[in-house]
Amino acid sequence: MKDLGDNKLMYSIREGLTFDDVLLVPQHSDVNSRESDVDISVKIKNVTYLHPIIPANMQSITGENMAKAVIDSGGLAILHRFMPIEDQINIVNNFRIKNQSALVTCDILDHLAVSVGVKEPYKDYIKRFMDLGIRVFCIDIAHGDSSHGVDMTNWLRNYYSDSLIISGNVATGYGAKRLWSAGADIVKVGVGPGSLCTTRIETGCGVPQLTALMDVAKARIEQEDINDFQHPYYIISDGGIKNAGDVVKALCFSDMVMAGNIFAGCDETPGTILSIMSKTYKEYKGSSTHKTSHIEGVAAIVPTKGKFDSVLNKLLEGLRSGCSYQGAHKLLELQDNPEFVKITNAGLIESHPHNIMG
Repeated sequence: MKDLGDNKLMYSIREGLTFDDVLLVPQHSDVNSRESDVDISVKIKNVTYLHPIIPANMQSITGENMAKAVIDSGGLAILHRFMPIEDQINIVNNFRIKNQSALVTCDILDHLAVSVGVKEPYKDYIKRFMDLGIRVFCIDIAHGDSSHGVDMTNWLRNYYSDSLIISGNVATGYGAKRLWSAGADIVKVGVGPGSLCTTRIETGCGVPQLTALMDVAKARIEQEDINDFQHPYYIISDGGIKNAGDVVKALCFSDMVMAGNIFAGCDETPGTILSIMSKTYKEYKGSSTHKTSHIEGVAAIVPTKGKFDSVLNKLLEGLRSGCSYQGAHKLLELQDNPEFVKITNAGLIESHPHNIMG
């Protein structure tokens, strides 16, 4: 908004894009095999994860069984926070016992994060988790670019300086900068793109996911330049993922991708299986639907999908193929000046199978 004097104001409304609005332009590639020539691992500080996909830290997605499946896949598991603290402590203790097994090839506690809110009791919870050896924390609130989000990030960084801190969610570059400056290692980007989220409709606020990621990626370059690139900053794209192609597009601006709907209904997700007219379903709840008002999320049911591994492997196959189309031998190469084209609705229809029967 620009003040032109005499009480005249000019408003600037910029374009917002999401995944379906664009396609990546294929590039020359010397990737001979998507299986052997593409490395989809990601290194966050001193920990390497075998893949960049994180099931959402939602109450109907990541409980103990899902966390175990994710860790077994070599990924990062983030427990949801909508359970009693004692239940979370018990889950962490169960993983600590497994961590002592000679069969374990990685430190499980590097692959297991807990989610916390910003209210005062969470500080005591964090202390208990730290005593158990947890060192990856996700400060998880709807509006991360708030004084509550910044203050909790700053407190955690000052109180436990060696912890890995994920903070969010944000939808702007300046919001990400505030959290990075407060001590976050990773910012989680996404306000309203999730399939169950009603934030944008109920509040009128949000940024289409691709534009939000582009803004935050630009802010990261500026932030790292300020610090003379001595401190790495990371980005998780959270929400709006419908398929592997969306994962590829998101990783052009982020280091990891969080997805909920695509894993909802997996065998390892919490909740009971419902049978309706000979078909099976599981409940899928948005992050705010534990509140009675449901102001920023809804609840639904989704078809069961089988094992987490089968869903994950399909995504990773698409990710490797996407890298090969971009000539990328590793994920960071996707961020090397990706070229996009904006498409019309006709282009989107053309992108899907069309004019066929069956």
